[in-house]
Amino acid sequence: MHSEPVFIDTHIHGAFGEDVSDASYEGIMNLARRLPEFGVKAFCPTTMTISEDNIMRCFDAVAKASDKLKEEGGLYSEILGVHLEGPFMSPNKAGVQNRDYCISPSKAGRIVDRIESHYPGLLKIIDVAPELDGGIDFIRQYSSRYIISLAHTEADYDIACEAFEAGAQSVTHLLNAMNSCTKRDPGILGAVFDNKNIYAEVICDGIHISPPVLRMLFELLPEDRIIVVSDAMRGAGMPDGMYKLADADVTVKGGRTYYGEGGNLAGSVTNMSEEASRLISFGVAPEKVLKACVDNPLSRLKFLAC
Repeated sequence: MHSEPVFIDTHIHGAFGEDVSDASYEGIMNLARRLPEFGVKAFCPTTMTISEDNIMRCFDAVAKASDKLKEEGGLYSEILGVHLEGPFMSPNKAGVQNRDYCISPSKAGRIVDRIESHYPGLLKIIDVAPELDGGIDFIRQYSSRYIISLAHTEADYDIACEAFEAGAQSVTHLLNAMNSCTKRDPGILGAVFDNKNIYAEVICDGIHISPPVLRMLFELLPEDRIIVVSDAMRGAGMPDGMYKLADADVTVKGGRTYYGEGGNLAGSVTNMSEEASRLISFGVAPEKVLKACVDNPLSRLKFLAC
């Protein structure tokens, strides 16, 4: 769509053989320098559900990489801040994430405060399963300082609406790692539909969500609230093969990830430029696509500056 990098990817674990959860500042620098190949102008390095100590190492690596990139200059994708995908998630919806490291939001405050004390301003987005112990209280306490996004959750419609009322502003990879929307159980999608101010991340590779459902989402939801994300792992931009996603072995084959005996999805190996092109090929209006890939991700982050 564009020759110059324009896309904003606020949920990306890695690409080009690099993974944010490796906690390597050199790896994150390499990722940032190569993301313009995917048309990405800026991004939020995204962590996995790993130990608290490893989370802190990731923040140290991101902070160091950001400083060094600014010092060295040249073409690179700007680091906007960290998206903390784990560990405040339901182990029943963990997917490829390591459920051994899942903890309840009742214990999240201490970790978030520790991060903020060491790396002030670097943490931007926190994923939370609101039905877990302390979930709603955590949202009430921290939603004025961070983007709180519902993710990897068994929350139903009512709990999701309660979380939005408490201050949650977002949903992470809508329809993935959460309950479906059915005729008598509208789930989180129904809650997003009824709460027009909520941002909804959507993985638009046509694999995580089928093209007809993507078309439906872009018609159902406000066009200034849909955010396209890659949710890419280190196999993006790499040949088919076996790759680590945090502690998990993930097979990449034919543009898709496979994990475990059932061959479940484990992140994506797509990128923002490919997703934009695919969405247009699926029949979504180009102006909506551009808004979802550029304007809306920035709008969600600008909430923090208000």
